[in-house]
Amino acid sequence: MKLLFLVCLLGTIEAAVIEKPNECKEIMEKDGISDLFAKHVSHAIHSLTVEDLRMYFNKDAGENNNIPVVNHRLRDQPRVLDDAPMIGYDEEFRTGGMKHFDLIMKGIMMPGWNLTAFEVLEKLSHVYHMSEIWVQAGEKYKEVAKTLDKNSELCGCVRDMDSNGLAKYIQLTAFQIRYPGITSGNKEITDKYLGGYLDYHISYGLQERPKNLVKALMNFDFSGTDEELIPKVVDELMDEAGFDEEPHDPWEEAAESKAHWDWCVGELKKLMTPELIYDTAVFVHCQLNLEN
Repeated sequence: MKLLFLVCLLGTIEAAVIEKPNECKEIMEKDGISDLFAKHVSHAIHSLTVEDLRMYFNKDAGENNNIPVVNHRLRDQPRVLDDAPMIGYDEEFRTGGMKHFDLIMKGIMMPGWNLTAFEVLEKLSHVYHMSEIWVQAGEKYKEVAKTLDKNSELCGCVRDMDSNGLAKYIQLTAFQIRYPGITSGNKEITDKYLGGYLDYHISYGLQERPKNLVKALMNFDFSGTDEELIPKVVDELMDEAGFDEEPHDPWEEAAESKAHWDWCVGELKKLMTPELIYDTAVFVHCQLNLEN
């Protein structure tokens, strides 16, 4: 009964190049980046669009924006797009909320579109939750942009997504959204994925991952098709992520359980830490200002 709402081309500019991962760890720590950078940023950026980047971060953001996101078309390849796409909001609407709502309702019956395993209220809750993160990260982005040189050592380290772990985390996020419950360790769920795509209700977030999983994730090779990788993801990346197979009515849950809603809101607020906001703002600034 959970209602939890829940990748670098330097181009022609000369940016700082840091050769040793340990050096980057020290640089990032010194400049205020948290040790949960990859986890924070993968969550904050995974569903961004060009329109969202323009609305919340930089009005001049283009389609070659260097912000990796999970492919909204969950049955298509690649799993992760190199750039946040233009999604096609109805620009006659003036508010972000109505643009998001309209897009969700238009795609509600499209197989494999966006958060397939979420019900309507959960899809809305997810996009509003992400919008809250983007508003705050966008405000911090404007502060960061005034002082952080795009050619700085920090930006060089932030852009090195293979070394800092972000590339791995966003690939894992893509698998968890495409195949809800795939990392749960529940064989009733995972065995079925070996036979094809299935939808399950799932609650996913930023729960702390076991240290052994983080090590396994950093060593995991995500090159290959979904079909080739599903068995390895199931066997090697179990993190006990929450899942719920039982049919449920989120409208009824939300309407009849104020205590449950208060709990949900509390969990969402826990995710929106100053560290997540700053990590995201720095990443978006370094990427959006990376010339192609």
